[in-house]
Amino acid sequence: MNADFSFDAALLAGGRSTRFGADKAFLDWEGIPLYAYQLRKLASLAPAKIWLSTNPDQAFPAILEGVERINDETPDLGPLGGLIRIFEASDADFVLVLAVDLPLLSAAFLSELITAGRGTVPKQDGYWEPLAGLYPRREMLEILIKAREQDKRKLQHLLNEAESLNLIEALKVDADRSELFSNLNTPESFEEMARGAFDEAAPIRRYRIESGWKELNDVVAREDPLEVRINGKSIAVMMRTPGHDDELATGFLITESVIRSADEISEIAHCPDVDPEGIGNTLDVRLKHDPDFDALTRHVFTSSSCGVCGKATIESVFQNFPPVETTLKPDEKLILSLPGKLREAQATFDRTGGLHASALFDTEGNLLLTREDVGRHNALDKVIGRAFLDGLDTSNLILLVSGRISFELMQKALAARIGVVAGISAPSSLAVNLAKESGQTLVGFLRERGFNLYSS
Repeated sequence: MNADFSFDAALLAGGRSTRFGADKAFLDWEGIPLYAYQLRKLASLAPAKIWLSTNPDQAFPAILEGVERINDETPDLGPLGGLIRIFEASDADFVLVLAVDLPLLSAAFLSELITAGRGTVPKQDGYWEPLAGLYPRREMLEILIKAREQDKRKLQHLLNEAESLNLIEALKVDADRSELFSNLNTPESFEEMARGAFDEAAPIRRYRIESGWKELNDVVAREDPLEVRINGKSIAVMMRTPGHDDELATGFLITESVIRSADEISEIAHCPDVDPEGIGNTLDVRLKHDPDFDALTRHVFTSSSCGVCGKATIESVFQNFPPVETTLKPDEKLILSLPGKLREAQATFDRTGGLHASALFDTEGNLLLTREDVGRHNALDKVIGRAFLDGLDTSNLILLVSGRISFELMQKALAARIGVVAGISAPSSLAVNLAKESGQTLVGFLRERGFNLYSS
């Protein structure tokens, strides 16, 4: 770059979202409004000035330190109007543009756009990411004004024209970074991201045979402790991926023989006395009766890697559950169809590559439930918990787990009265022994073209 290179940063907050029914810019993100989160990201890049493009009726604070708010008086033009207003007001050589509803786009990636050179805009599968790019201000302003006059509002067309004039260059976005451009288009997409299923990590080095070493920012699965209480008494601390905590607690209590039915639960509530900031890492399961606390293994601790850590003795693992009685014998074609269906449903795994999953299927191979977690035991507890909370008859369902099949997973399936268990990886010797003694069907190494049958 030239020594006199300078740039401004611009955040397009946009208008009211018809899909959300509210303004996305003010959604709570990590404890602050989404627009503030994005402005902090831009400020970390040390631009000459930060611009905030808004609609006049958006209720932003009158004073935003270090930020100049500029009203888009032509919201009917979409982002085109906001870009024109900012490019007209700025006097910088380049403008780095970011949309408010791309919360996963990292500051590190935006920094790459700055250092990559003149007029760099990301491109995925032939399509521009037009609201995340570094634009040459004067030249692009001419194209934007011309587009407004000709009523051409599609930024894809404008960037194709800018590329043909050698005004911008495409920075190809590889598959490892495609998740950074996840857009908040629906309440469901916001809920998935906001619950913290994944975090951006520090830069890593990744090696590929075809491309060698590469430095990039990765997205990893989040892990936090959850304390579970019964009627105010602490009984367990589990490391888990936040989300579906009520299901995790319910499934855990069922598989630990604390309760036998969801009907025994009167309420599941977070504890504000220990979570004053609403973090939600302590859960109180209020039962209609007091359980036999003395029968519980002392403050059971379950980690994300081992379901029996903290058990007083190995004998406490062998809980007394009767064998299952099921005539369910799924055929080969049905079994082989399950892994693909589970993989399609693993949304968070697609972003992180670091989560286990468990799923329940009916006798026709229809996916009924799936849950993900950093711990394979937690993922199964969540599925079992949801099934019991919904009153499902699990005796005629098929369980599929994404990793290896341990004794603990087979025991949990037995506690939930699930007769068929399949896994993508290998079972342990204890898992095989338990399956044979309990009457459970056990399938391992389930892949696209075959599987091993260990017990039937």
